[in-house]
Amino acid sequence: MKISVELAIAAAADADAVWRALTEGEELKRWFPLDARVTPGEGGAVWLSWGEGADWEAPIEIWEPGRHLRTVDPPPGRLAVDYFIEARGGETVLRIVHSGFGADAWDDEIETMTNGWRAFLVTLRQYLERHPGEPRTLAYFRHPVVPLERAEAWRRMLTAFGLPLDAAAGDRYSATAQSGDRFEGVIEVCAPPGNFTATVENMSDAVLMIEIEPGRGRCRPAVWISLYGDAGAGAAGLQGRIGDLVARAFPASSFS
Repeated sequence: MKISVELAIAAAADADAVWRALTEGEELKRWFPLDARVTPGEGGAVWLSWGEGADWEAPIEIWEPGRHLRTVDPPPGRLAVDYFIEARGGETVLRIVHSGFGADAWDDEIETMTNGWRAFLVTLRQYLERHPGEPRTLAYFRHPVVPLERAEAWRRMLTAFGLPLDAAAGDRYSATAQSGDRFEGVIEVCAPPGNFTATVENMSDAVLMIEIEPGRGRCRPAVWISLYGDAGAGAAGLQGRIGDLVARAFPASSFS
């Protein structure tokens, strides 16, 4: 039995804009990976990178501009991602089907993949609706792997960012992190102990994602803030502060 992840999002953008966001390297970098390149057309490929050796190239099997894109990981993985685009009135609906997971896929893997896609789709919608054509600057920090259960890492991360532990998707929030930075907006994804994603209205409609990457008896805390416009000018300082903030939340002395 194969397992698939299927999600959809509607954006106030035309189908051509959504297609470009999926199939042009510079556009992909505005909502998805740290770096991207695309060789267009059937038989081409999409290369994505999140740094630290986390990069791969997926050949393109279906290329139907404005309608359907399909990439498939080379063997032995053979995981496929189908992007279906449909214009509906003044909006465009993007449906993603990530398929090919084997029956032996562990629950945390599927949960992490699902919530990761949910978070990236929020960022895509924010880019298309609030920042079309604007470059993105990322302020981010991935802490080294820690010997903690994800629930404990989740508690520490939300506490460090001043976020409520009883948060729920759809809630408005206002938080002051221990770094002194303020975050205000709407919670879009709240899936403990793995993913918290929210808009940040007071940072020119940025997107904040806190992720606890899974492992067996260990995990990796990470935070990614997608900044656009004038807010991007402060990315380096913000990245330094959140790096210090996350490091303080996981002192080595607390793992003994």
